[in-house]
Amino acid sequence: MLMLTHTYLLQNVLERAKIEKYDYDIFVYNIIPDLLTIHPNINSQQTHQIKRLFSSYPPQYPKSAYVMFHLLVDDLAHYGSMCSDIPAQFNPDSRGYSYLKGKPIISSILDFHKKVNREISYNEAVYRSHLIVEMIYDLVIYDQIDTRQSINLLADAVSTTADNYMEEFITTINWLYGFCEEDIRDVVKKAAVYLTAERMHKIMSVEGRVRLYAYKFGLRNDNQSYFGGIKDLFLQAMDLLDDDEMFLRETNKAVSDYGWLPPVR
Repeated sequence: MLMLTHTYLLQNVLERAKIEKYDYDIFVYNIIPDLLTIHPNINSQQTHQIKRLFSSYPPQYPKSAYVMFHLLVDDLAHYGSMCSDIPAQFNPDSRGYSYLKGKPIISSILDFHKKVNREISYNEAVYRSHLIVEMIYDLVIYDQIDTRQSINLLADAVSTTADNYMEEFITTINWLYGFCEEDIRDVVKKAAVYLTAERMHKIMSVEGRVRLYAYKFGLRNDNQSYFGGIKDLFLQAMDLLDDDEMFLRETNKAVSDYGWLPPVR
């Protein structure tokens, strides 16, 4: 799932746990597996394929729990359950929420890429189908995100972490991942510039997500055949997400099943 969905889900869990006081940086820990990939030498495999810890955390690194919450949510979206060992090979028949929801648009993705002479494999189409579902999910739950002011919260959390919590943040992430201090600091500083409320609001539309998809996969934004075709894929995906509460329920159940607890100080 994308950063705003992760933020909204954590807000929900904190509310259910009746936790009202917390440091804003917990929301940055919650998105750091995705945020770290801003760095050119860090990829999503490095940030997501680490040991899951859900019952105990070193007392000096309590906020690492929020990184684990991110991984729990992504495991549900990608595999359907928490994974102690990430599968070594891509599974096109994954039972994760975003893969199951994306199945009906796989053929449309293949047809689109064939039409624009950018053919891809079936497995790549499966991967892109799950990504489109995750990119559109933020928009499907936009009313909830807007009501909770998740965008402003995340923007404030990133800037506050950069200004006030950097040393603790770097120490925790270095312990968890082993990335050097300079790289972690660079990622947070860049995020504070990029993840502003204004920028995030600008991409909270189908058109904004189409542009993100086009950029990610090297499809020119000014090509109308690309733009229209990608937009059709996103609209198809939006129609598939007829029960947007389903994933929220799955997350709440998983939090209980796996014993994830939000340590707050």
